[in-house]
Amino acid sequence: MKIIKLLLVIMVFSSFAGCGITRTETDIYTHTIRDTTTLYQQVNAPGSRDNGVVFPSSRTIKSERNITQYDSIVERLYPDFIRLCAFESVGLMFTGAESHGLSSGLFGLFWDFNRDLQLDSGKSNVLFGGGMYRFLTYEWRLRWFRDAKDWTYGTTGLEVIMPEARLEKTLISFGTMYIRKRFFLREKIPYIAITPSVGLGVFPSQYVNLSGSLDIGSIGGLNLRAYLGFAIGSNPDWATQVVNSTRKQESQSISFPYAGIGISFLDFLNRVEETKTEWKFHEHSAWNVGLLQFAYLSSGAKGSLTSGDSAKKSIFNGLWVRLLNSSVALPLFDYKLYAGTSFINLFGLGYNEFGFGILPIRIGFWQTLILDELTLEPFLEYNYYPSDFVNFGARINLRFSDIANVSFLVGYASGETKEILGNNITSVYGTPISFSRSYIGFSIGIMDQIFFPEHLRYNKK
Repeated sequence: MKIIKLLLVIMVFSSFAGCGITRTETDIYTHTIRDTTTLYQQVNAPGSRDNGVVFPSSRTIKSERNITQYDSIVERLYPDFIRLCAFESVGLMFTGAESHGLSSGLFGLFWDFNRDLQLDSGKSNVLFGGGMYRFLTYEWRLRWFRDAKDWTYGTTGLEVIMPEARLEKTLISFGTMYIRKRFFLREKIPYIAITPSVGLGVFPSQYVNLSGSLDIGSIGGLNLRAYLGFAIGSNPDWATQVVNSTRKQESQSISFPYAGIGISFLDFLNRVEETKTEWKFHEHSAWNVGLLQFAYLSSGAKGSLTSGDSAKKSIFNGLWVRLLNSSVALPLFDYKLYAGTSFINLFGLGYNEFGFGILPIRIGFWQTLILDELTLEPFLEYNYYPSDFVNFGARINLRFSDIANVSFLVGYASGETKEILGNNITSVYGTPISFSRSYIGFSIGIMDQIFFPEHLRYNKK
């Protein structure tokens, strides 16, 4: 059994061998410079001369030819993938027993925080009784059927399919292999496509996932999908989810149809034609797309959220964390108005005064102050679940590179957390209370790219 596990692990990691985002093409040129220098010199001896009819001229001509050669290297950078996705979440319907519903909510993200999440119990009569979650998906061009259009093959770093709230029934696979075919209904951004696919999970669960989806995106790294599918497979008795189950610690055979509604973040799709276009000429639809923004806040709240202490007070006693962000340009005010969201928004002004939101609604205005360097961003953000609070303010963003920046911010937040967050959170940061406070702070963006007017597709002729 250990040998089988080892072989499966090798298969998983070998599936990512050679993964790359950028393809580099190099041209070497030889430059030849030819230069000819001609020198004319008139030499006249002093004194008078009586030159005859035929007399040699005193003018001299000197000509030199020089040849210089040198080599130069030109590199062009192209995208080396059809699809690259950081995270995809799908809320599944009609997947399992009604008495063991997962209650994952729309997109599989809006969990029921009013109860303790017991994966061996579940909840009755819920619409979204299951969930499907994919982390780090790559797809490349598959040249089948004499290079037929829009075939791809790829891998998903980690795929979790939960048909119901029973751990032993959960399918988990590292390096899940997929083959997909896209039929585009719209070939301009945002793309619309019907995508049938076949997936194969190998470790620790073994399963086949047949599905078809209606895809809308990609714009600012955001995509929406509607799924219909069927999964069939098994969990061996040594699989982690079976060993840790409190119900049945034996091999499980699993099969179920499903329908689902999903969303994905940092999910970028390239047509084949776009893989032949240099990165610097690609079109963008958002002012800001990024992995993580991490801010330290200073407010008048008692206690410190950063240390989890109700008595301790520090200069920066609050935190603000945004994960998987996108700010999409809207066709208003010369596309400077934007609508944005984040996968998760964690916000705290101090001990007891905190909340977090899933897919908050953010509206803002993007003003470039210095090209390629400095931008101003006033914003209004509404978090509606599981916490209910409003946050408005302004940020000044200083761009350091394509993947890192620093922001200085000032704002005001007001709201409360009504939902039960669990003892693990409240025991450290206190039971959340309502709050209304102003704050200042600074933020660091990691893998967080800021774009400027010349990058947006709306400004390209």
